[in-house]
Amino acid sequence: MNKSRWKGVPSDPDLEGDLGYELDEWDVIRAKKNGTGRLMFLPKDEELLRDDAFILAGSSSVCNVEDRV
Repeated sequence: MNKSRWKGVPSDPDLEGDLGYELDEWDVIRAKKNGTGRLMFLPKDEELLRDDAFILAGSSSVCNVEDRV
């Protein structure tokens, strides 16, 4: 997105309409071993899962962006 288009986006944009994101639903699985937490994010759409779509992250690497505003 070029600079002039970016300036025209509302301060609270609609993710799909204004930014072109396609939202998906994901499940979060929490695992803990030896005091270290891990999170696995799996798409609810089985077709995406078949395409090896998943995220594995340390719990300290993940935050809820809604809590950051």
